[in-house]
Amino acid sequence: MTHFEDLSAYTYTEVDDIHLGEAWPEFRPRYERVNVGWLDAPHAFEVGPTPDWFAAALLDILAGPDINRMRGYHCCSFCRGDYASSMLSVDHPTGKIVLGHSEFRVPAKPGVMFAGPSLIWHYVTSHGYRPPAAFIEAVRTYDPGWLTLPSPWIPDDPENDRR
Repeated sequence: MTHFEDLSAYTYTEVDDIHLGEAWPEFRPRYERVNVGWLDAPHAFEVGPTPDWFAAALLDILAGPDINRMRGYHCCSFCRGDYASSMLSVDHPTGKIVLGHSEFRVPAKPGVMFAGPSLIWHYVTSHGYRPPAAFIEAVRTYDPGWLTLPSPWIPDDPENDRR
């Protein structure tokens, strides 16, 4: 897994692609992307409790459209035994969610979007990762409507907005 400090500028890819129905529009984001949850051993990370509602709300976000899906998957570098080399998944009312092969986006404020790996749910629930307070608040107030076209976050013609 790639490691980025929480709240640092996202630089993993220059474009975003988002699975919207049958389409995978790819575009150069018009928003600032801020990293959260890009953990990797041996780098230390913040641990501590999260609100009781947080893990379920985060999982609901991950059940939404995949963003920047990869062909392979990342394993958790903190796990030992069987989980150390396994693709992780979790059950959700909408179906099984595979972790470690895509990213998520959560609007932080106008023009700023949190960006991180889908493994964040595993880090929170299995390793005690406590994301920054601003991210926790953004998850609490998350509105999936940001993905509905037209959107202030996604260009009207994303396929022609890649450069």
